[in-house]
Amino acid sequence: MTTAAPQRTKAPSRFHPGGFALRDTWFPLVHTQHVGRRPLRRAIHGAPVIFWRDGARVRATEDMPDTPPQFRRQGELTGGSGDYITHERYGYTWVWYGDPRNASIDLIPQVPHLPIEGMPKRFQKTVVFDCTYELVAENLLDLTHADFLHSKLTGDSLSEDDVVEVESTSEVVTMIRTAHGRPIPDAQKAMAKGATTQNIRVVTVTHVRSGLCVLHGDFNPGMSMRMLHPCNPETATRTRTPVTYNPMYLPSIARQLFSHTSHIVGRQDNWAVRKQNANYLEAGDDRDLSSRFDKAGLRYRKLYSALVERQKSGDYSYLADGDPGRDVSEALGLNSRA
Repeated sequence: MTTAAPQRTKAPSRFHPGGFALRDTWFPLVHTQHVGRRPLRRAIHGAPVIFWRDGARVRATEDMPDTPPQFRRQGELTGGSGDYITHERYGYTWVWYGDPRNASIDLIPQVPHLPIEGMPKRFQKTVVFDCTYELVAENLLDLTHADFLHSKLTGDSLSEDDVVEVESTSEVVTMIRTAHGRPIPDAQKAMAKGATTQNIRVVTVTHVRSGLCVLHGDFNPGMSMRMLHPCNPETATRTRTPVTYNPMYLPSIARQLFSHTSHIVGRQDNWAVRKQNANYLEAGDDRDLSSRFDKAGLRYRKLYSALVERQKSGDYSYLADGDPGRDVSEALGLNSRA
């Protein structure tokens, strides 16, 4: 039985994802190892970002490097320079989206389960979703969705107990799911050393402005899946997710190949969110329906709506409790097994 820990959450009854671009935040747009001399195009909320190497330096510009000066953009996101502010960390090139005067590397979220220099290429994959980024972030916050879409990898909903907790600041929503005595899923039986059940503790830390999700799924006995899952908003119908894995407690060959599961899992998720996105595009002023098990998604919508209202009034600041760079190691449960 799944229970939701009591916690009051009043979210907007009408939600319109894809209608507003939250600003003054960092986006990990691309795995740095994938940037070469040949330009690589990405986008944030429709704004073009062109990555290329200028010698040893990775640049992110509004235009292709061979664009004549008289035709180059001089947008507000680059302060009229044509160059976005960037920073390399955790194997990504992060791009500041917002007022360049407000950029600070202290606002880059902490990802304690990845090395600062990043993981090797074999642990990196990119998946594209046919929907707005808010729906991908919500899907990752709903840790119970895996019971239905990814049961062969993560297991079904049967367990002795199952508790969902939700925590939040003004910028971040954290969902923690703890369950005991779950049957070992097919894909993990080889790692379970003869056990028939396992305990799980699965955590998603979601940064609302950017959609960045820091995840840890601990399946004991079995794998510990440490993951960074950006939800980079390219358009209202396209989200690009350059994912990085750091799996633990797997046989060596399984650890090296695990990132290939991202395309299977991604297709399963895209099947659901693509339909959901179409429904929102046609929803008009219809009210959303929810249950008590939607607490994390409702909290996300509440924070998202509050940020939208603040930014509409010209306030792009971070409140005292909203530091994206705060230590989340304890919440992720990195130092103990489930």
